Order: sequence, then C-alpha cells, then structure tokens
Amino acid sequence: MARHGSASSRKEASAQKGTSVHTETAKAIDADLKRRARLLLTNSSIPGRTRSLIRYALQIKDPYLAQVVRRVEAGEMTIDHLQLE
Repeated sequence: MARHGSASSRKEASAQKGTSVHTETAKAIDADLKRRARLLLTNSSIPGRTRSLIRYALQIKDPYLAQVVRRVEAGEMTIDHLQLE
C-alpha cells in the first residue's frame, strides 16, 4: 500500500492541535492579575521604568508579570532582575 509523504496520522494531527491550545493557555493572564497590574500603572509613586516594564509585560502577556506585580506590591519600586523559575 502506497503512503503519501505529506500526510500525517491522526495522532500527529491531534498532538499538533494540543500544542497550539497549550501555547494559547500559557499566554493567558488571569483577570485579577491584569487588574492589579493596571492599578500599578496608574500609581505615580512607582518609577516610570518599572511602570514601563509592567505595561510591556501586560502587552506581550509575559508569564513573569505575576512576579513583577507581587514584588512592586510588596514595596520594591525598582526591578533590576527577575528570577526565572
């Protein structure tokens, strides 16, 4: 029986679909986190560079946004580095 080289099996097709769904899920940001981040953006006591970092992290849906928000809410106004988990 001849097989076409560009055809994929059902397992491969479902695995590819699962990967794209997982990627979209990983890029989602919790609504509460968005709200907290937006509140920090309006706080003028936070330095502009830190607010820019939060704004950019919101824009690109950065998975480390939660770490930044937690640290700023805890009183750390300047973020020099992130600890990647």
